[in-house]
Amino acid sequence: MTIQAIETYYGGHRFRSRLEARWAVVFDSLNLRWEYEPQGYRIGESRRPYLPDFYLTDLNWWIEVKGAEDRLDLDLLCDAVHPTQGLGRADGFHMTNLLILGGIPRAEGTYAHWSISRSAAIGTNCGGSCAFTGPRYGLHQFMPVPDARRRGSAGLAGDDLDLYDELYRRGSMIQPACRSTTQRPDIDMTRALPIADGNDLPHLDAAYLLGRTARFEHGEAA
Repeated sequence: MTIQAIETYYGGHRFRSRLEARWAVVFDSLNLRWEYEPQGYRIGESRRPYLPDFYLTDLNWWIEVKGAEDRLDLDLLCDAVHPTQGLGRADGFHMTNLLILGGIPRAEGTYAHWSISRSAAIGTNCGGSCAFTGPRYGLHQFMPVPDARRRGSAGLAGDDLDLYDELYRRGSMIQPACRSTTQRPDIDMTRALPIADGNDLPHLDAAYLLGRTARFEHGEAA
């Protein structure tokens, strides 16, 4: 049986599902600026149509929200992060990154979400003739950015200090939770995984709670 998603209005956008609206609440709580369905693309060699759910404008990360594994098209998402036939908007390391978000974690603790990334950087050990690297799968988590003023003793100065000050104003970032792999995981990638040795992140617990408990009266507001 297919469950019909409930369109929900929040933050000036009409979301296709309530789960998407809940993640928008989480992003706002984490001070992450976002665009919802910024535009559609034709991706991969077959030029399949794809409309990404979110783009985090400060972090250069794409977001795919799926409430169930059977609705997740990993081949399409791998095409989405292709360096020349994908979505573009790579980060400073020439990586196109896409985070897969399912249901918002319900228990306190540190959680990581599956990601797919792909690099346009050419390998250095093959005479400069390497093809674009294939997709990499990893686990990433939302993390607070430390105040740059507290990092002055670490030797940051000038442009580097300005960069950390800007990151701090944004409030949060996405960072790896464990080593990535080129092997496609045989697991439901829409489910966040608890990290046993992760740090307590009260700000993230609070953001998840806000997202889970947001009230959308008659689908019109949070």
